[in-house]
Order: sequence, then structure tokens, then C-alpha cells
Amino acid sequence: MFAIAATLLVLELRVPRDVRDLGGALLGSWPAYAAYVVSFATIGIIWVNHHVLLDHLRRVDRPLLYLNLLLLLSVAIVPFPTSLMDEYVLTEHGTIAAVVYGLVGLLIAIAFSSIFLYATRADGLCADAATARRIREEGRLFPIGLAAYVAGIALAFVSPIASLAVYGLIVVFYAFPQLPAASR
Repeated sequence: MFAIAATLLVLELRVPRDVRDLGGALLGSWPAYAAYVVSFATIGIIWVNHHVLLDHLRRVDRPLLYLNLLLLLSVAIVPFPTSLMDEYVLTEHGTIAAVVYGLVGLLIAIAFSSIFLYATRADGLCADAATARRIREEGRLFPIGLAAYVAGIALAFVSPIASLAVYGLIVVFYAFPQLPAASR
């Protein structure tokens, strides 16, 4: 699902048609490129961190599978707000586009935080309680995305471009390891 959602993002990048200044038209399409990069990186980092977290589990159960479905649902939606940002961020509708983008990011953060908190319960799915505590402790900043997406949504009412920049900074934050590597 992560790969499909990431692949669908590229369909929003369009070749300019019937233009006199191709370079100018390509430069004028920067919102599409920025939204693509932020969205692709978001999906990619989620995929990486999801794998790192799952490497610590000894088993999965039905509630975890349902939480994963919520994560997949939210990741599958990402091409839609990406397209909105591409199309509207520089218009009078930019605020709405940036808010919708942030709401999807917030849904992803809620889904991933739910998976993280559920999987790392002391009586949870990790190899043992000590591992669960270590992951929970080292990943204590992991749920910061919740607050960061809320901040990005609020900022959308001031500057949709700045809001997109916040969403990009969230990706940078999560690109750095928040969770310990599984010991094998």
C-alpha cells in the first residue's frame, strides 16, 4: 500500500503543454514538486519507521491489524491532499488545501501513534516488557507529529506555503531515528 500511494503521487506531475517558455512553466509548477517531495518523503519515512517498530514485535493481534488498516487508509489518501496543494496552494483556496493536507497528516500521526502506543504496552506485543519500555522511552518524542500537524493546520490560516514548510519539517524530524533498532 505504501508503494502504491507513493507511485500515485507522480501522476499529479504534469508536463506543461503549448507554452512559449518551458523553463518558466516548469519553475511555475514548483508547488507541485514541493507537494510531491513532502508527500513522497512522508510516505517513505512512515514505511521505514513502521518496519523498525514491527521488527520489535514477537507477534501481532487483531487490534494491531485494525490499527494498521487505519494507517493504510490514511496513507492511501495522501495523493488527494497532495493534488489539492499542487492546484490551490498559491490561490485564494490555499488555506483550505493546506488544512486538508494537514488533517490527513494528523490522521496518519494518530494512526501511527496508536500503533506505537498499542504495540509497546508492557503486556503488549514486544518480545518482553523490558523491550517495550526501552522502545517507549526511546520513542517518547515519536507522537510529536500530532502537535506538529496541528501547528501546521493553524499556520495554514496565516500562510499556506509556510504550512507546507512545516509539513516538510515534520518529515525531516521523522527521518532521524526515533526508535531503537531491533537487536537480533
